[in-house]
Amino acid sequence: MDSTNRDETAYLAHNDGAVLKHMDMYQGIITRMANNSAAIKQWGLPLITAILAYVVKEKIYVLVWLSVWALLIFYLLDSYYLMLENRFRKGFNQDAVLISEDRFPRTKLFKLLPAGEVWRFYLKALTSPATWPVYFGMLTLVVVAYKLVS
Repeated sequence: MDSTNRDETAYLAHNDGAVLKHMDMYQGIITRMANNSAAIKQWGLPLITAILAYVVKEKIYVLVWLSVWALLIFYLLDSYYLMLENRFRKGFNQDAVLISEDRFPRTKLFKLLPAGEVWRFYLKALTSPATWPVYFGMLTLVVVAYKLVS
């Protein structure tokens, strides 16, 4: 086999089963990251609310700081999953372009890597409408609870 034939087979066709599975795996990762982000919100809101209900009932204002720390941890973790989701989505889109142009190299097959700069995507996630309004609303509850206790 000469080098010309090897170069021709180095790219995979868009309808190749392995290419389709590669993209399915990307989509699975993206879906898991989105589900993790949703799970953080599903755990965070009831936990913060339970802490604040206890704070108001027992008039223990020091525990308000526990809810602030929990809120911060949930916010940062939720933003982290959103950042990963967006970076994997960018990797998916980059591979999709290569596949649509029939320039997807065999060497990239099943190398599912997030694309983009971490800090830029994390900042985008922190300021996303999917995160900050939720946690700003919870922070408002914390402030109200603190005012009720003090």
